[in-house]
Amino acid sequence: MSNRNTLIFAIAVMGLIFLGSCKKQYRCLCSYNNKVQMDKDLGLKVKEDAQEECDGYDSTVAGETWKCSLY
Repeated sequence: MSNRNTLIFAIAVMGLIFLGSCKKQYRCLCSYNNKVQMDKDLGLKVKEDAQEECDGYDSTVAGETWKCSLY
């Protein structure tokens, strides 16, 4: 490999390592009437994706409104 290709490869690898390090283990807790109704492991995600998934569990079913929070 030429020096230029080596440099591009090194930058690409460093970028992947940086992006991978932004992922964390998240959980989503959903409560109704101040009691936890669901505790879901969301796995390794970037915070924005975890928040979007957790927000998707907010719901109202049979008059019960579940509020979900990311942990």
